[in-house]
Amino acid sequence: MMQQGCKRGVSSALATACVGRYLAVVVLAVLTASCATLSPTSPSEEKIKVVMERATARWKAIIGKDFAAAYEYLSPASKATVTLAGFKTVASRLNYRDAKVNEVTCDVEVCKVKLLITYDMPQMKGIHSPLEESWVIDKGQAWYVWLL
Repeated sequence: MMQQGCKRGVSSALATACVGRYLAVVVLAVLTASCATLSPTSPSEEKIKVVMERATARWKAIIGKDFAAAYEYLSPASKATVTLAGFKTVASRLNYRDAKVNEVTCDVEVCKVKLLITYDMPQMKGIHSPLEESWVIDKGQAWYVWLL
């Protein structure tokens, strides 16, 4: 009869499987902890770092036309007001080519992100435009606030 779990004296294949299972649990725990640790009381530097990373990733998804991925950065309240289809319609109106985060400032629950975006229109190419976004800290994460 085969025993469950990882014990001394088991075959190397079973030991490898046990170590792999252990590592998977550890990695999952670390990822889960790192994703759900942001709060209004987090240090400002931590909020700024997370918001900068998420704003950059959101714009990378928009530029790559991965609107479903970009939609996932919307706050829960924003998702209650705009569907994925509605978001895609608005986000795909311009051909975005670049987005650079210039500054992030955070208060207790709200962060402001100043960016410079580059996009094309049918008659004009390479338009540079400043943009300011609002992000909120909610449910352990930073979320983009959709404004129409």
